[in-house]
Amino acid sequence: MSDPVHDESTGEPSRGDQETLWSFEAIAPPGLETALAEELRHLTGAAISDRPFGASGDLPPALVYQVLADSLIAGRVYLPVARGHVDGADSLYALVAGIDWSAHMSADDSLSISATGGNAALRHTGFVATRIKDAIVDQFRDREGRRPDVDTDHPGLRIHCHVQAQGEASLAIELSSGSLHRRGYRTDGGEAPLRENLAAGLLWRARWPRVAAAGGALFDPMCGSGTFLIEAALAVLGQPAAMRRQRLGSPAWKGQVRDDWRAVLEAEPRCWLDAPIPRDALAIYGQDRDPLQLAAAHANIERAGLGEAVEIHHADSFASPCPPDTSRREHGLLISNVPFGQRIEDSHEADEWAALCTQWLRCLPGWYWGILRSAETETVWPLRFDRRLAVIHGGVEVEFLRGQFSAKSLRRPAGPRALAQRLIAQGREGERSAEDFANRLKKNWKQRQSLLKQGDTAMRVYDADLPDFKLAVDWYLTEDGETWLDIQEYQAPKQIDPQKARARLAAAAAAAVDALGVDDQHVVVRQRARQSGRQQYGRMGAEHVERVIRERDTRLLINLTDYLDVGLFIDHRLVRDRVAELARGRRLLNLFCYTGSASVRAAVAGASKTVSVDLSNTYLEWAERNFALNGITADGSHRLVRADVLRWLADAPARGERYDVIFLDPPSFSNSKAMDDTLDIQRDHPALIESCMRLLTPDGVLVFSNNRKGFTLEAVMENRFQVRDLSRKTLPKDFARTPTRRYVCEIRRR
Repeated sequence: MSDPVHDESTGEPSRGDQETLWSFEAIAPPGLETALAEELRHLTGAAISDRPFGASGDLPPALVYQVLADSLIAGRVYLPVARGHVDGADSLYALVAGIDWSAHMSADDSLSISATGGNAALRHTGFVATRIKDAIVDQFRDREGRRPDVDTDHPGLRIHCHVQAQGEASLAIELSSGSLHRRGYRTDGGEAPLRENLAAGLLWRARWPRVAAAGGALFDPMCGSGTFLIEAALAVLGQPAAMRRQRLGSPAWKGQVRDDWRAVLEAEPRCWLDAPIPRDALAIYGQDRDPLQLAAAHANIERAGLGEAVEIHHADSFASPCPPDTSRREHGLLISNVPFGQRIEDSHEADEWAALCTQWLRCLPGWYWGILRSAETETVWPLRFDRRLAVIHGGVEVEFLRGQFSAKSLRRPAGPRALAQRLIAQGREGERSAEDFANRLKKNWKQRQSLLKQGDTAMRVYDADLPDFKLAVDWYLTEDGETWLDIQEYQAPKQIDPQKARARLAAAAAAAVDALGVDDQHVVVRQRARQSGRQQYGRMGAEHVERVIRERDTRLLINLTDYLDVGLFIDHRLVRDRVAELARGRRLLNLFCYTGSASVRAAVAGASKTVSVDLSNTYLEWAERNFALNGITADGSHRLVRADVLRWLADAPARGERYDVIFLDPPSFSNSKAMDDTLDIQRDHPALIESCMRLLTPDGVLVFSNNRKGFTLEAVMENRFQVRDLSRKTLPKDFARTPTRRYVCEIRRR
């Protein structure tokens, strides 16, 4: 970086001459480095390089100040002063001490130091910052007998150091006044607030400059605290003077060219358009169903000085997809941070999102759209998109999708059966070999013949046996003689190429059909991923492939396509055998009953009474159908109860109910919206067991099971009650590879 020219008569930095260039670096939100470089090229008209951290260039001081004053995407602006290899504290100290710090500040000034990164020898950024401070103050003390103070709030000079893992360290003057995402308008971020510069970068990526230049509108249907709305307005109007003034950091740095900074501030702000749009021509709309979020948005908009430029309304987008004004605009951008994270409880099911997107298609034809959403969700976004961008929001990776509303943009995702047909065809045409997988399937099938002979009609024939094929394959024989395969793909890590993962899955699907001699039309393929909230119970498809199978002497309904699971946990069939045996002629309570298969098995075996409790209407209706398949009416002696099990257990003693057998098979974790609290079975099982034991008759038995990997029963339970571990005894042979995934025991009073 060239030193600026100083006015020796006044001691004040003067305007640099035309040959003076500053090397600068601007930091972007992760994933938006290219967007930042494009924005800076627009603002400066100069050559800007894309960098892994953001953007860099060599510019006259006036243009660097322009970047500082007007970039909405930049997070920080640095002016590098030194680089070098550091392999420990001493070499870092030497690198810093080699700089003449009196050229940058005086001993009367204050400083603050920040650090990022690290290597094997310099792991802690706090230590790195301290060592840099030591080198600087030691230099001043040795030369002048006095030293600058440290001031983290309002320092005269900001210094930043980044240490790479390979040992390269860079030292820089921070020209920005801390993180530039702090515009000063936010009073309350609401839930899951967006960083302002992240929102700006996404607006750039969503083509807002193009839309605004064409006179288009912007609409955020779930605007929260209004960040997208405010940043969109600032992008086309420019930042107000107060925002721009507060962005300069390191005021005591001797290299400041104050005339250039003043000239930038006195000039009209640069925006994303060649000419700012008049405020009365802006059409920026937002809405949200949460009054608290809207109150925060109102306050933020007013503080940003945009009260006349941005319009917001109280509305639920699922009921009111579009405000009337936007439908009259030929061009526009719909952009939103749809609920996730803290707002995940507001999530809707896939069919509701599809219906909403259909409404947007009708009222906003031709508009561009951009959606920020969780990268972990299982729900397929209903619209085809032309770009997917991974960014960091709230410390977690999320995805930004963008596209354009058109007649062909609404996708109709293949259900598990249709997906299987596509994969089988692809696997037979592809070059990927699945010979090892096919051989293992044939070997496993041969070993399963003993289970067939004893009458099992549902079994696992493959369970991630080979590291290259992370699949589970379940085999079903229906009562009308059809054989079906349910292939479940365990979700691949993000670093795995999706195309390679799909080719491997296609090869496996084709190999499974051929190895086991199953009809191509009798195969389904689904992806296994952790679910939460309503996703645990939501409909995953609409192909409606239902079949009846027999488990011992009981008829049970399975659905192979529409839900996360088929409706029958086949690894628990020996547990159901035990429950049915214990409940013969006795009263059974089935908690977290799912589709009621254990209750139906017990009723068929002669249980005098069954009560089945679950929170899901979907699964209780399924349970009723299972009872009906066996000629049993689900009322009177065999009741189905929709309730939060935790709350139901708390109220049960007051009802005076007692049971001879209780089957407790809770999920490992649940945060369903309808529950009063979350459920973590490792944490909560003692309280659950205690509640159940209070409902048992003196000689009653509790059968407790769960599928949490590595589950450990608290020692206090074994001290209070008689506990008999049945995990091994109730483990079917086809699940012998994964004995630690399940825990089963019988608990009685001492």
